[in-house]
Amino acid sequence: MNTDQCQERTMPPSGIDPAAFPCLEADLDRVRDALGPVRIQGRPELDALTQEGPGTSRGLVRPTLALLSYYVLTDPSVPADDRAVLAAAAVEMLHLGALYHDDVVDHAHERRGRPSANAVWGDHLAILAGDCVMLTGLNMLAQLGQREVVEGTMANERMCAGMVMEAADLYAVSRSEQAYLDAIGGKTAHLFALACRLGAMQADGGGGRQESREEALAGFGWQFGYAYQLRDDILDLTSTVEELGKPVNTDLSEGVYTLPVIRAVSRDRDLGRLLGKEMTQEEAARARDLVVASGAVQEAQAVADAYMTEAADQLSHLTDHSYALDGLTAYARAVLDRPTASRPAVIPHQVRQAPQPQNSAHAEQVTRRLKGWLVETGIAATPAEADHHRLSGALSMIERIIPRVADEAGNADGNDDDLFERKQTSAALGMLFGVWDDLFEDPQLTDPRAVTALREGLVATLRQSPGEPWTHGAIPTSWAQLWPRLCKGRTVRWQEALLDNIEEWLHACEREACHRISGYIPSPADWLPLRRSTGGFEVGLACSEIVQDREMPPAVRSHRLVRRLEDLGFFVVFAENDLAGVDQDEADQVPYNLVRAIRHEMGCSRAEAIERVERQVAEKRAQFNAVYKYVPVLFRTLPGLSGQGDRYAAIYDMLKLFFDLRQGESERYQPKTTAVGPDLERLRREISRPAAPAPSTR
Repeated sequence: MNTDQCQERTMPPSGIDPAAFPCLEADLDRVRDALGPVRIQGRPELDALTQEGPGTSRGLVRPTLALLSYYVLTDPSVPADDRAVLAAAAVEMLHLGALYHDDVVDHAHERRGRPSANAVWGDHLAILAGDCVMLTGLNMLAQLGQREVVEGTMANERMCAGMVMEAADLYAVSRSEQAYLDAIGGKTAHLFALACRLGAMQADGGGGRQESREEALAGFGWQFGYAYQLRDDILDLTSTVEELGKPVNTDLSEGVYTLPVIRAVSRDRDLGRLLGKEMTQEEAARARDLVVASGAVQEAQAVADAYMTEAADQLSHLTDHSYALDGLTAYARAVLDRPTASRPAVIPHQVRQAPQPQNSAHAEQVTRRLKGWLVETGIAATPAEADHHRLSGALSMIERIIPRVADEAGNADGNDDDLFERKQTSAALGMLFGVWDDLFEDPQLTDPRAVTALREGLVATLRQSPGEPWTHGAIPTSWAQLWPRLCKGRTVRWQEALLDNIEEWLHACEREACHRISGYIPSPADWLPLRRSTGGFEVGLACSEIVQDREMPPAVRSHRLVRRLEDLGFFVVFAENDLAGVDQDEADQVPYNLVRAIRHEMGCSRAEAIERVERQVAEKRAQFNAVYKYVPVLFRTLPGLSGQGDRYAAIYDMLKLFFDLRQGESERYQPKTTAVGPDLERLRREISRPAAPAPSTR
């Protein structure tokens, strides 16, 4: 590539004079080409784990330093040698690998305006992805030579040591300035020094003069790295989310006390009383205000400026291409003075858009028929009972979801009657399932033997001969009517799995009811598996499969990313339900409420427990939305779906709709009428199998 070709490429990074470095942006494009995803052989759907996609706002600061250091010692008007490009890519891979780990440690769920890998894939896979990326960077260095590998591993070791030092000082109000500087020297400055050194090493030259030039450029990177990290820590305190494109004031909240905080706390006792422990959002905002008001931010900025001045001094005795040396310094200063606003992330074209509202006639007709069916089968003795908020709340949700089911749910032949029947069948299953749940949660159910009798009666209903109630009563009658409709068009495997899943759920409901009677409250760690066991997720998924007229292949359900989507969605729905129903749950002594579990274990106030749950819900919802965006990409790459990935992905659209529509709502806990609900005792009496008589002692 000649110089004219270089000049035709896109604009170089901010602070770069195109006349001084005409080939920089073209060479950075070569670096980008080398930074593709790490390929997991035979598993193409995992490529996305280490692929940022289009629209990334990554600035490639370290590769730019490597290339500029190379230009300074060669000819800035000539494209970089392939070795220099590989060195620049290698140092970026080492940096990216560390970011994967950093995001896990910091519980960061956004990176450059995009969901982080741990937000999408979970901590375990994110850590392994970081290892893959970092080892790929070391492999690149191995292609360059032994000395490059030694320098890279030494820098990596020091980077990890810096992160260990920082982690060891979390929430330490007594953290010293030197401890802070040692930590950022390891985690940031060493990698900047490596970038400059690697670039210089690829330039031709020999003897002591070349070694001294390498040391000068590495020294520049070292000092600039300090200034860069100081500036980054200042922005965390002084910027907004919109400006940075990521959460702000995270260091204070997570117990990482940076230089402005260290200086401010030394003279502000009020700030010291706030630090040293986890803080609420309000306390963290107050702490930031105290730091900013103390003048410590300006002092930290002065320290950063001093490091930048020292960085420029490191280059003072170099005589190679003075205009290029000036350009290197100008670039570093431009990075420190960079606008805080990030480029908005570009949403990949593969992202699935939420289904839009359709005609609501189906929804009104479905709920009208469903309410009539409740009365017809005897679940509700009168139309007034069907208006009770425990039923009408579920009906209201059905009315809002059905009109928004994506067009993909329709049939290829345009048979709207069949689609209507599937929607009605799905809604009936969900409604009947809710009634069964109410039978176990009824506070009037106080005898463990009656709980077991209820579970046995429902299992008998579940396993009764198709279309033939095993006993008289509303629930056996309704199930006998519903089961043939559920089986229509479904495979035997699907039918058997549904029955097995419901029976497993009934056993979990029995356990929960006995826990309520005994007064047992689980720990927050046990809440999730216990809540999931009674959550009925499998039935909810079956409802979606019925509407979409698809059966999710077992291999897809077992995929890590799909399981993560389900786990996150489950947490959001039921933690929000716990928040909305906490008053009623406390009155009824419901055991599996996350607010109650946190209060019981930590001894905190009700308000503090609610705030903790609200924070967790917000975090999990953001993670769910991040994973949901990538589900279509995953389904298009999974083998065995015969090019129907989008149709299978649509099964999860109803799940997403349910989350979006019910956020902050729980109409089952919000009475809107004075109607008396279904007689749960009557329904139990009709179905419960009498307990076996105690064995005679005679």
